[in-house]
Amino acid sequence: MSVINDTLKALELRGGRGALPKAVNVPASQSGRRPLPRVALLLAVLLVAVAWAWWPTVARLLANAPVEPVVEAHEVAVEQVAEVHQAAVESVAEVTETVLADDAHSEASPAAPAVAVEPVTPPQPAPPTEPVAQVVPAPEHKPEAKPEAKPQLAIQQSPLSPAEQARQLWQQAQQADNPEPMLEQALALDPHLHPARLALIERLSQRGEGDDLLLSAARDYPQQAAYPVLAAELALAAGDNTLAEQWLSWSQRLVPEPDWRARRAVLAQQLGWLELASEDYLALLNAEPMRGTWWFGLGYARDAGRDLNGAETAYRKALASTDLSQQAREFVRDRLTVLENR
Repeated sequence: MSVINDTLKALELRGGRGALPKAVNVPASQSGRRPLPRVALLLAVLLVAVAWAWWPTVARLLANAPVEPVVEAHEVAVEQVAEVHQAAVESVAEVTETVLADDAHSEASPAAPAVAVEPVTPPQPAPPTEPVAQVVPAPEHKPEAKPEAKPQLAIQQSPLSPAEQARQLWQQAQQADNPEPMLEQALALDPHLHPARLALIERLSQRGEGDDLLLSAARDYPQQAAYPVLAAELALAAGDNTLAEQWLSWSQRLVPEPDWRARRAVLAQQLGWLELASEDYLALLNAEPMRGTWWFGLGYARDAGRDLNGAETAYRKALASTDLSQQAREFVRDRLTVLENR
């Protein structure tokens, strides 16, 4: 329409209002665009209408997005889409106006080939994306390495006294195959444990090594009758009766333990010390009056000393006991037969 108006104004200036001069040709379009077919025009108008009808729904969905961080980007995208949509509408309107202006002169101008016009579609807004929370892994907790504890030797104190420990070792040594180490350890704990020292001297004497220990014990403990009795036994076993009598004489003024008193009584009988033997047996019978062994020993000592009445009485006591051996019983019967028939 603007082209027609410009043409009419030019004619008025020239003074030729009314009919157009034959020599003047009206250009088909000032912008040089070719007329579009009506089908393309209708498609463009329809596309714009559809986009305009759906736009409120899309905008409302975008506005209700739950994620706050994406809202600002969505609004920016909506504004950009609105601007693009407005530009597309204006472009379509301009194209429509041009097409209507060109249709008025389409009969006078030759038909131009149809140009396929691609429909203008507004860009779809990008869907909102939920913000992804960045999960920072917690630092792995490593247990602190504890310093290695140094092993400590647990020293347990024994509730037993040294003397009690020594006696316990002495009891164990009596059942051991090799008791010497236990005996030495017991004596180290308790030097006054005389039974352990006597047992050790006896074992060493079997190898000919106990003389020094025996002599030192007899000097250190002169009131212990067991050491001279043992020395007398060892001397008698070696065939030295004189040395044996010397040791027996030493022990005569002492009071030995019951076991060693019985051994001294036997030793006194062997050496002919019958009075000492009788004294020891009577002392043993005072402690154990029903012991047949002591009655037998007393009867033998009296019989050897020509105390026949005292020997007969002792033999009958021994025969009435229950602990006399069978061999001793036969000897007692024979001697009683002799004594009764004298």
